[in-house]
Amino acid sequence: TKRPISAEAAIMNPVTKVLALRAGTQLQIFNLELRAKMKSHNMTQTVVFWRWTSPNNIALVTPTSVFHWSIEGTSEPVKVFDRHASLAEGTQIISYQVSPDEKWCL
Repeated sequence: TKRPISAEAAIMNPVTKVLALRAGTQLQIFNLELRAKMKSHNMTQTVVFWRWTSPNNIALVTPTSVFHWSIEGTSEPVKVFDRHASLAEGTQIISYQVSPDEKWCL
């Protein structure tokens, strides 16, 4: 059955037909080929920037922290690091990258 979905932002997976939607603090991931919801999570803070860092991972930047969320399994977003206090309010994030081995975040 089809249900209406309201979202303020959407990002398409760079490789597969997987779509991530954001509405306020609610995040959802859908597999468009299977027409099925894969995962959902309600963040405690607003996501101010997000992007796919790999075909299986989404980076989520909040005003105070950065999380990585794998689309595989049932895991919740995992905090990678806290943002420096000077970069909290009023700072616009325009890019986020992860090294191929996922040990460095820029």
